[in-house]
Amino acid sequence: MTTPQKNLPRFLPTLTEVVRPGEAVGLEVASEEAASLPRQTPAGLMPAADELVERVMQRLAPTLETKLRAVVTSLVQEQISAMEPYLWQEVDQALRQTVAAAVAQELDALARR
Repeated sequence: MTTPQKNLPRFLPTLTEVVRPGEAVGLEVASEEAASLPRQTPAGLMPAADELVERVMQRLAPTLETKLRAVVTSLVQEQISAMEPYLWQEVDQALRQTVAAAVAQELDALARR
């Protein structure tokens, strides 16, 4: 039992002619041309979904790469700028400890003489 479909388009295309394989004129030429064309859906209107995705990605790749580089560069620069005071503080502390240890060793060496 089938249920009637609702919300059908007002003008629905109807197949009015039956075309059998091998009846078309210039079948060899058409098949060669079809082989060189991208794979398409049976309706012949749009490329297959995976091919469409691949084409779109190929077109978008250079733009996306440029934008991604710009965003990553900006974010890295922001992080470095935010870390800079902390890094200087750590370097200053390490340098002070190293200098203090070196001076203490030198004073010890002078005191032993």
